[in-house]
Amino acid sequence: MEIIMKKITAILLATALLAVFTGCNNTEGNSESVPNSDNPSSSTVTSQPESSADGVSDSAESSESVSDVPEKQLGEPTILKGLDGEPIYTSEITQLTTYDLEKGEEVPTDTLDPENFSAVCEGFTYVYTPRPSVDFMSHPELFEASEDGENYYYIGEELPDSYEFTRVNVGDEIGGLTVKAASSHFGTTGFEGSEQFYEEGYIEFEGDVELTGFVVVTEENPLYPENGGKIFFYPDSASSVKIPCTLLDINYEDEYKARHYVNNSFYGWYGDGADILLGNIADIDSELREGDMYVKVRVVVGDIVRGVGSTAVIREIELI
Repeated sequence: MEIIMKKITAILLATALLAVFTGCNNTEGNSESVPNSDNPSSSTVTSQPESSADGVSDSAESSESVSDVPEKQLGEPTILKGLDGEPIYTSEITQLTTYDLEKGEEVPTDTLDPENFSAVCEGFTYVYTPRPSVDFMSHPELFEASEDGENYYYIGEELPDSYEFTRVNVGDEIGGLTVKAASSHFGTTGFEGSEQFYEEGYIEFEGDVELTGFVVVTEENPLYPENGGKIFFYPDSASSVKIPCTLLDINYEDEYKARHYVNNSFYGWYGDGADILLGNIADIDSELREGDMYVKVRVVVGDIVRGVGSTAVIREIELI
């Protein structure tokens, strides 16, 4: 009887050890397997948001960044790169076309031909915080007047090239403004060997911001009567950094890299980006008149749009 009990005990012990070893082997095998995209706990990567360059930061409640999304959901990386140096994935392209020579128009395509394509990515774009601007009203010694004395050109030290861009997504908060809409546009640059396919960005903001600077109001021209009364705003140094910019330039001498667009306006303003169109004096109640030049103002603006051009809607305006 004692012998029988010893045999039973040995069998039970061997069975238990076998189960332990089998479990260990299964665990090791699973550690090398591809995560199942159907299981959120195995496919979602959680990471802390990083501080963005040039003072642009994402809020804690901003939309999910690319680094937080599994590659299986993003699709495959393409030849396109964002201005932050990261690849654009197939799932991020919302519109892809190619130019059909026979039809003479853009037509949809599934193939990204580096020599003939146009791509749009909705939901995100790339911005930078403009560096402080300089204007002749604050620093007349840094500007030279034209012969007729109506225009002023910057003659001071030029800003160095800056290639700092930050990706922002719809829902991100930037300096009190929220990204309402955004898109990125890519296309063929025509420069052999260049990886610079990014062409331009577009962004809309929710929220209002107070700015100070000067305005120029255009006069009506017989050839272009619709241009009369337009208000162009040039922010002063303190206000120039408040609204992120998308406008870029290409450095043809440095691998065709995208850089901040630096504007030397003949209206006596020098800095990153450009002026902001604030509508027409016919649509607001103010003391401004057609032909006004270099009028110092304080404005509160909203419905801000940045792209190839910049626009905003005046909430308040005061001559100062």
